[in-house]
Amino acid sequence: MESNVLPSDSRVASHAAVSKAESNTAPLTAPTRILVVDDEPIIADTIVQILNRSGFIAEAAYGGREAIDAARRLTPELILSDVLMPHIDGVEAAIAIQKFLPGARIVLFSGQAATVEILARARKRGYHFELLAKPLHPTQLIKHLRQD
Repeated sequence: MESNVLPSDSRVASHAAVSKAESNTAPLTAPTRILVVDDEPIIADTIVQILNRSGFIAEAAYGGREAIDAARRLTPELILSDVLMPHIDGVEAAIAIQKFLPGARIVLFSGQAATVEILARARKRGYHFELLAKPLHPTQLIKHLRQD
């Protein structure tokens, strides 16, 4: 039996919630490729596990530069990224990715108040992204990502 490693600060919910998310969501007709980006590997890897078990094809990147490179290589339909990361934040990475993958859906997540200012600067430049608040609950995350 596979063991789930989850962050101790509950930013991603427990194994019971993962199982519930798996059982309460309808399968996709064609799996959506998702790139998950977070500079905390345990967060990114846990979200990837949840998404893969829920019928998506997900891979992780652990920073903005890595996300841009992975998006070029993987051409995901959806990018799910933390906002506050060192060097290249999630908004700047999303802007760079949107330039070469204009049809990709980009969903950002953050638990930090500073995110509002970063997103406001992006809006002034003509970029608008969806934003989810941390902590991410698996059932709500899956439901949100399956919405068009």
